[in-house]
Amino acid sequence: MSTPHATLRGQHAFTHIVAKLPPGAPIVAESGAMASMSGNVNLQTEWNGGVLNALLLRFFAKESLFVNRFTASGGEGEVVLTQATPGDIAQVELRGQELCLTAGSFIACTSGVSVGLAWAGFASWLAGEGLFRLLLSGTGTVWFGGYGSVCERDVSNGLIVDTGHLVAYDPTVSMKTRLSGGIFSSFFSGEGLVLEMRGAGRVFLQSRSLGGLGAWVNSHLLGRS
Repeated sequence: MSTPHATLRGQHAFTHIVAKLPPGAPIVAESGAMASMSGNVNLQTEWNGGVLNALLLRFFAKESLFVNRFTASGGEGEVVLTQATPGDIAQVELRGQELCLTAGSFIACTSGVSVGLAWAGFASWLAGEGLFRLLLSGTGTVWFGGYGSVCERDVSNGLIVDTGHLVAYDPTVSMKTRLSGGIFSSFFSGEGLVLEMRGAGRVFLQSRSLGGLGAWVNSHLLGRS
């Protein structure tokens, strides 16, 4: 069976997905992600994994209630997908395994991937990432985005991640919050709490954080008032 084939363009600041859709091989995207599509591509809006799953995703992870399914007819079609913030997009292949995404990072997936919800833990909540995470499973391709560039890191030897920079990770990776250093360094270095990641797996990080952007904007606005 044919599957969608996609290339990433505009890396790393303004990455977008250009997906080629063979007939009968749809791609499912977050509501509002479509930038353009060819005339032979049909768009069908549906509940995000069913009514109950969509409500849970909306209430606990602030995800859209609906997703859009793009399907080509009468030949190969094309759809261009993007994200709201300037930044990079990662493409990951799932072959029966699972992948955890932080809220707001999911962009699209092929039809063999399911999007669900899983408990993230209080460490995630203390780090500002929320109590729940998106759990993607199945077989197919997943696309997710970050603010700034997105890089993949292995955490087999442990990894310290500043809050606001975590985008995705394998379920085999555990996390806990801790101070970035001693009490004095933690409060006066500007780092505060960090995430300590451990386990056999990988994490995907964004080079910038929206929280950092908000703090920078506020400091400049207050300086001019």
